[in-house]
Amino acid sequence: MARTKGIDVSHWQGTIDWNKVKAAGIQFAIIKAGGSDAGTYTDSKWEANYKGAKAAGIPVGAYYFVGKDCVTAAAGKADAERFIQILKGKQLEYPVYMDNEAQPASAKAGITEATIAFCETMEAAGYFVGIYGSAVSGFKERMDDSKLTDYAHWVAQYASKCTYSGKYGIWQYSSKGSVDGISGNVDMDYGYIDYPSIIKTGGFNGYTKESTPAPVASSQRDSIIAQARAWLGKKESDGSHKVIIDTYNSHKPLARGYAMKYTDAWCATFVSAVSIKCGLTDILPTECSCGEMIALFKKLGEWIENDAHVPKPGDIIFYDWQDSGSGDNTGWPDHVGIVEAVSGSTITVIEGNKSDAVGRRTLQVGGKYIRGYGVPKYAEGSGSTPAPEPALTKTVDELAKEVIDGKWGNGTERKNRLTAAGHDYAAVQAKVNALLKKPTASSPVWYTVKSGDTLSAIARKYGTSVSAIQKLNPTLIKNVNLIITGWKIRVK
Repeated sequence: MARTKGIDVSHWQGTIDWNKVKAAGIQFAIIKAGGSDAGTYTDSKWEANYKGAKAAGIPVGAYYFVGKDCVTAAAGKADAERFIQILKGKQLEYPVYMDNEAQPASAKAGITEATIAFCETMEAAGYFVGIYGSAVSGFKERMDDSKLTDYAHWVAQYASKCTYSGKYGIWQYSSKGSVDGISGNVDMDYGYIDYPSIIKTGGFNGYTKESTPAPVASSQRDSIIAQARAWLGKKESDGSHKVIIDTYNSHKPLARGYAMKYTDAWCATFVSAVSIKCGLTDILPTECSCGEMIALFKKLGEWIENDAHVPKPGDIIFYDWQDSGSGDNTGWPDHVGIVEAVSGSTITVIEGNKSDAVGRRTLQVGGKYIRGYGVPKYAEGSGSTPAPEPALTKTVDELAKEVIDGKWGNGTERKNRLTAAGHDYAAVQAKVNALLKKPTASSPVWYTVKSGDTLSAIARKYGTSVSAIQKLNPTLIKNVNLIITGWKIRVK
């Protein structure tokens, strides 16, 4: 896109005549919303500046100036939560930024942790988040920028040219600009990314995702399954499960007013977070308790008591580990998951908090421990969720690649699932071993982007970097912060 001209403002600019600013050719404004550098506060001109810029037709973003103590993940999360409260009810066409200037450079590792926590919390609440910092004292000396490539960058460097070597969407090139409608100096910026289109299309920053034709049953079921798959591997040991907890806590009102802690059992929270991400909470209710979730399904007329029921992909399965295996199980539920597939009498389920991670389980229809099923009333349409492909339509090579991508689980689970689906486990595993043992530079590796993916997560999965993947896909990936579900990208 063509370079756009913008400003960033706060109470220091006093009362602004935004119509004059618009007439002066300003195309966007990043407005200070608040901070924690002098206690926690909302900028005294935030509301006036937001309303004035919007009324004048100027697209806006916002920033939050964090204080010197924002050097831990907990502090970063707390600042983000305050920022979210300030932004409540607003629509912003540009990213919402964390302004890192006040913290001591000696706390680089802590600042980086705080920044990641801040950004993850904002993302979980539906915001397109970015980071503000100086090209040198900020992104080089104050933060470990290699860990922050997932987020939009707003770079400050008062010079004739920005020498920051990474990707950035906005360059703050002067602090001494003059714009009609503003008394005194004002910070000047150049924009290089069409953020309004990205944010409105994606449904970020208070916008509703651009409407598409009403989904039929298969697309709603598939969206639930796709989101569940996107979180496979999230676990407590490395803290990656926190995005699930944060997603749940971002949805209001919270079930029974309880905000989940990272240390709580989170199987029902996982199912709820998937529903939240897919926008289907009206038919797949949110709860952090398995028993309370069953009560909600019953209230909606979406509960099947019969534990011998044959489910469909997208149905919600509940377990009772005290089941004797005799008669219908009506005990208190202990666990819950999302049905991913049904092949013959074998059910494959994706579950949160399975050994403290998101993982798969296989069991038999009518098997022991099944408590019953929540059956969301997915939209009716001409289609239905397609049955699994006949077992032998895939080659050993195709299956081996699916195994490497994590689609068939590990160890005994993998063997049981491949065998139950009619595949030759030994042949598939032998091919997997050969592929993993003999990687070749001449054999490209491809990956299809799924809902919930980020480029940095994909890079970590394949032992590469965001910049390396971008170089392999120059015509497709122009913005490392924007990848689209369904894209087939080369990762090696």
